[in-house]
Formats: sequence, structure tokens, C-alpha cells
Amino acid sequence: MSNGSDAVSNGDVGRARYRDVYAQPLALRLWLAATLSFAGDFVGLGALLLVAYDRSGHRPLGPAVVFAVQALPAVAVATAIGPWLDRIPRIGGLVSLCLIGAASLALPFVFGGLWPVLTAAAILGGGTTAFNSIRSGAIADGVPRNVRGGLLALISLSLQIADVVGYFTGATVAIAVGVRPAMVADAATFVLAALLLAGARVPRPARTGGRSSLTAGISTIFTDPTLAILAPVAWISLTFGALPVTLATAALHGAYQGWAPAAMGAAGAGLAISGTVVGRSSMPYHVLSELWYIAAGGAMFLLAAGGLTLDPRLLVAGNFLIGLGMGWNVAGQTTFVLVIDPSRIANVTSVMIASVIALNGLGAVVFGAVASSLGVPAAYLLAGGLQMCCGLAGAGYGHAHPRSLDINRPLDRGKEQSTHK
Repeated sequence: MSNGSDAVSNGDVGRARYRDVYAQPLALRLWLAATLSFAGDFVGLGALLLVAYDRSGHRPLGPAVVFAVQALPAVAVATAIGPWLDRIPRIGGLVSLCLIGAASLALPFVFGGLWPVLTAAAILGGGTTAFNSIRSGAIADGVPRNVRGGLLALISLSLQIADVVGYFTGATVAIAVGVRPAMVADAATFVLAALLLAGARVPRPARTGGRSSLTAGISTIFTDPTLAILAPVAWISLTFGALPVTLATAALHGAYQGWAPAAMGAAGAGLAISGTVVGRSSMPYHVLSELWYIAAGGAMFLLAAGGLTLDPRLLVAGNFLIGLGMGWNVAGQTTFVLVIDPSRIANVTSVMIASVIALNGLGAVVFGAVASSLGVPAAYLLAGGLQMCCGLAGAGYGHAHPRSLDINRPLDRGKEQSTHK
């Protein structure tokens, strides 16, 4: 792989990235399809979380379980299917997964009880892991290197705008008229995304050897000096990613219930802003900056915890600050795409996504239990302290070993990332 210096040599590279995304046909289709899919996802998920809260007897763990139940299928995709993900035709795989997602959303409004909600969440968890992994492969195979950072930043921006609008709309619609309209809207966006992707074309790269080994994805991460530092810190930090959504209903119950939709979308609003700024920067090429950013994100949780002790409605502002502290995630995704060989990118991405979904679900359950026992401010306080510590530890190690974080260093990554069965 070429090094990243060409991407940062021009001072105006950030502005050029977004224009180049619109001009590159595959990049444009991938972005538009992601935007459509995200729009429906969060409308549906916002409704699912409220339905889960209602059908679980109004317990904080109800919405948390929606996230947690996605973990097993996500891990199953990464371990059992991951080695084949780089062999699946990129566009055909994306279209098929969109249609599977649309079909799964019929369950919650056809059947009553909590199990249809959890089943739909499980299918979507596995599908999301495979979809995002194959999309990373399509980006690596068919999108020019200097366009990838801008594309990932725009996809993240669409994700966060959908997060804000979707959670708010889905929760509001579910409260007002029920879950059915939100689920139908989500299914429709999956179908539209499938139609848009069906016309895309990805170059067929030459693949050598058979499928990757079952451990190739994780070994690729830990044999790369940069990813061996960045990935564990990212895993720990992303464990707390669901808290702003899953704990909103618990913190804003009773007289404050009307503020819950705004609190659920506030973190997405903050990340939309910070992610856009990061996407126009050279941070993906400076991993030490990402680690400092992660530590600063922990401080945002601490500020939110302080605000909650004064007035529950300050959760909206606190979650917005937490979203601002999550912008490093956009840089981290770009760093992975720049570092990993395209022939292994879908496999490695599946490992990252599955691990994040699993840890996200674990974090939602653990911190949901903390919130139930000690209160929501205590859950935020604990999350913030842990994130700050892991971010500072990673940054301290990276500062002491700067070569390990230099993605432009001369290194035969192909040799390090070998291990085909």
C-alpha cells in the first residue's frame, strides 16, 4: 500500500475530499445508499427502544437488551462468515443484506411481546456487521485512496444526522401513533438503498489464495504496531457509546419524559459536528491525536454526570458534549482503511464491528445495571473515568513509542498480514 503522505501534502486536501466524493460514481452511490439506510435505521431503532422499555415493564435494562442482543449474531458473522467476506461480490452482498434487513423489520409489528423486538435487533446486528464490512471492501477496491477519508467522513455525517432526526422522529412517532409507521419507513429505506446499490460497479481485484483463516482478522490487527495500540483503546471507549441513548428514558422519566427524544438524539448532533470537522482534517494520519481525543471524550461524560446532578434536563446538553467527544471515531475508521490491505479489509472490519457491537451491548447492560442501582449520574461518571484512563494510557504509550503510531513508516504490511489457509 502507498503511504499516507500524499493525502496530507496539500493544505486544502480536506476541502478537496468532499468534492471528490461527489464526483466519484461509486463513492457517491455508497454515500447515498448509506444515507437512505441510516435514515430508516434510527427511525426504527428509536421506536424499538421505546417499545422495549414499555414491554419490559419500564425498566432501564429493556432498551439496553436491544443493544446487547445484537452481540451474538455480530460475533457469529465475524468469526464464522468473516473469513469469506472478502470473497463475496461487493455489490451483490450489499443488496442482499439490505433486503434481509427490510424483511426482519416486519417482526415487531406483526407479533406482540418483547421477543420480536429482540429478534429483529439480532438480525440487524448480524446484518449491520456484514454490510459495513463488505462496504469497507468496496471502498478499498473501487474508491481512490485520496477520496476514502472524505467518503467515510460523509458516511459518518449521514449516520449522525440520521441519529439525531431518526431517534427523535422514531421515538416521537412511537409515542404518538405506535411502532408500525416507524418500522414501515425503516423497511422502505432498506429497499431504496438496495435499488440504488444495484446499479453500482466495483472493479474485480485479483485475489490470491483461499479464504482467510478464522483468526486472520484479529491477528492482522495485533500484528500491526499502529492498530495494536489504537484498537484496544477504541474498543474500551466504544463500550460506552450506547449510554446516551439507552439511559435517556431512565434519566428523563415521569414529568421529564418529553425531553427523552431530544436527549436520545443529542449525542448524534454533537458527533455530526465533530465528525465533519475531523473528516476535513489530517487526524487519521496522526494517531496520537486520536488517542488524546479519546481521553478528552471521557471528560465529556464527567461533565454530563455533573449536569445531571443539577437538573435531569441537562442530559440533553451533556449528551451533545459526549457526541462532540466522539469525533475521533471518524479518524479511527479512516486510519483502518488506510492501513489494512484491501484483500483483508472486510474480514478485519467485521472483527472490529462485531467486537464494538458486543462491547456496546455489554456496556449497555452493565451501565444500565449501574444506573438502576446507583443512578444515571453514577453510570456516566464511571464511564467517563474509564474512558479518560484508557485514552491517557494509549497516548502515553504512543508518545513514548512514536514510531509505532507512524502509519507512513516503511513497513511490509503484506508480510505481517499474511496467513491464508
